[in-house]
Amino acid sequence: MADGLAAFPTWQALQEERIACDAAIVHWADALVPEWLSGGLTYYSMSAHREISGLCWIFVAHFFNHQTHHRGQCHCLLTQCGLEMQDTDLHLMPG
Repeated sequence: MADGLAAFPTWQALQEERIACDAAIVHWADALVPEWLSGGLTYYSMSAHREISGLCWIFVAHFFNHQTHHRGQCHCLLTQCGLEMQDTDLHLMPG
Protein backbone atom coordinates (compact mmCIF):
# COMPACT_ATOMS: atom_id res chain seq x y z
CA MET A 1 0.00 0.00 0.00
CA ALA A 2 3.00 2.28 -0.35
CA ASP A 3 1.39 4.03 -3.32
CA GLY A 4 -1.94 4.49 -1.56
CA LEU A 5 -4.57 6.08 -3.76
CA ALA A 6 -1.99 6.84 -6.46
CA ALA A 7 -2.14 3.14 -7.37
CA PHE A 8 -5.74 3.67 -8.56
CA PRO A 9 -5.99 7.04 -10.30
CA THR A 10 -9.62 6.51 -11.38
CA TRP A 11 -12.76 4.99 -9.89
CA GLN A 12 -12.78 2.47 -12.76
CA ALA A 13 -9.21 1.39 -11.97
CA LEU A 14 -10.19 0.80 -8.35
CA GLN A 15 -13.31 -1.15 -9.40
CA GLU A 16 -11.27 -3.35 -11.73
CA GLU A 17 -8.74 -4.09 -9.00
CA ARG A 18 -11.54 -4.89 -6.53
CA ILE A 19 -13.06 -7.34 -9.03
CA ALA A 20 -9.68 -9.00 -9.61
CA CYS A 21 -8.97 -9.16 -5.87
CA ASP A 22 -12.39 -10.67 -5.14
CA ALA A 23 -11.81 -13.29 -7.85
CA ALA A 24 -8.46 -14.20 -6.29
CA ILE A 25 -10.12 -14.53 -2.86
CA VAL A 26 -12.83 -16.82 -4.26
CA HIS A 27 -10.19 -18.93 -6.03
CA TRP A 28 -8.21 -19.21 -2.79
CA ALA A 29 -11.28 -20.01 -0.66
CA ASP A 30 -12.48 -22.66 -3.12
CA ALA A 31 -9.16 -24.47 -2.69
CA LEU A 32 -9.33 -24.66 1.12
CA VAL A 33 -9.56 -28.18 2.52
CA PRO A 34 -10.65 -29.33 5.99
CA GLU A 35 -7.21 -30.82 6.74
CA TRP A 36 -5.52 -27.45 6.25
CA LEU A 37 -8.23 -25.54 8.09
CA SER A 38 -7.82 -27.75 11.17
CA GLY A 39 -4.06 -27.25 11.18
CA GLY A 40 -1.95 -24.52 12.69
CA LEU A 41 -0.12 -21.54 11.26
CA THR A 42 2.59 -19.25 12.55
CA TYR A 43 3.44 -15.95 10.87
CA TYR A 44 5.17 -12.69 11.66
CA SER A 45 2.71 -9.81 12.06
CA MET A 46 4.05 -6.52 10.74
CA SER A 47 1.38 -4.61 12.68
CA ALA A 48 1.86 -6.44 16.00
CA HIS A 49 5.66 -6.71 15.55
CA ARG A 50 5.71 -10.33 16.72
CA GLU A 51 5.06 -13.91 15.69
CA ILE A 52 1.46 -15.05 15.94
CA SER A 53 0.34 -18.67 16.03
CA GLY A 54 -3.15 -20.10 15.82
CA LEU A 55 -5.55 -22.40 14.04
CA CYS A 56 -5.95 -21.83 10.32
CA TRP A 57 -9.76 -21.80 10.47
CA ILE A 58 -9.63 -18.93 12.97
CA PHE A 59 -7.35 -16.91 10.67
CA VAL A 60 -9.71 -17.56 7.73
CA ALA A 61 -12.72 -16.47 9.80
CA HIS A 62 -10.80 -13.35 10.86
CA PHE A 63 -9.92 -12.59 7.22
CA PHE A 64 -13.57 -12.49 6.17
CA ASN A 65 -14.75 -10.80 9.36
CA HIS A 66 -12.11 -8.08 8.99
CA GLN A 67 -13.34 -7.30 5.47
CA THR A 68 -16.79 -6.76 6.97
CA HIS A 69 -15.26 -4.36 9.49
CA HIS A 70 -13.63 -2.24 6.76
CA ARG A 71 -16.73 -2.28 4.57
CA GLY A 72 -18.65 -0.97 7.59
CA GLN A 73 -16.09 1.82 7.93
CA CYS A 74 -16.61 2.73 4.25
CA HIS A 75 -20.38 2.75 4.77
CA CYS A 76 -19.96 5.09 7.72
CA LEU A 77 -17.68 7.48 5.82
CA LEU A 78 -19.98 7.62 2.80
CA THR A 79 -22.97 8.28 5.07
CA GLN A 80 -21.04 11.08 6.79
CA CYS A 81 -20.39 12.57 3.33
CA GLY A 82 -24.15 12.84 2.87
CA LEU A 83 -24.71 9.87 0.58
CA GLU A 84 -27.82 7.79 1.15
CA MET A 85 -26.96 4.12 1.48
CA GLN A 86 -29.21 1.27 0.40
CA ASP A 87 -30.29 -1.42 2.85
CA THR A 88 -27.56 -3.92 3.60
CA ASP A 89 -29.57 -6.09 5.98
CA LEU A 90 -29.93 -9.48 4.30
CA HIS A 91 -33.59 -9.86 5.25
CA LEU A 92 -34.41 -6.51 3.57
CA MET A 93 -32.55 -7.16 0.32
CA PRO A 94 -34.42 -8.21 -2.82
CA GLY A 95 -34.39 -11.90 -3.14
